Amino acid sequence: MAAIKLTAKRQATFPVEVCNELGVTSGDTLELLPLRHNNQKVWVLKPAVKSKSAWIGSLSKYATKARKPWTREEQGDLAGRALAGESGK
Repeated sequence: MAAIKLTAKRQATFPVEVCNELGVTSGDTLELLPLRHNNQKVWVLKPAVKSKSAWIGSLSKYATKARKPWTREEQGDLAGRALAGESGK
């Protein structure tokens, strides 16, 4: 059985075997879930589900349609044409 000792600031270091079993690394968040087992209150550790932002990767479909990377000059030229009301083609 693995043991964890708390520091004066209530910080703990988990044994590497526990971290490997949970699949967590430095910076990850663990959830503590209170449960009842044999009429005793126990706490269960569970890796927190990492939220995935909906916008991450949402523009990748447009990147595949790009003909080539734009230069800063091309971007400025297109913006200037748009402001002037020109078609840009």
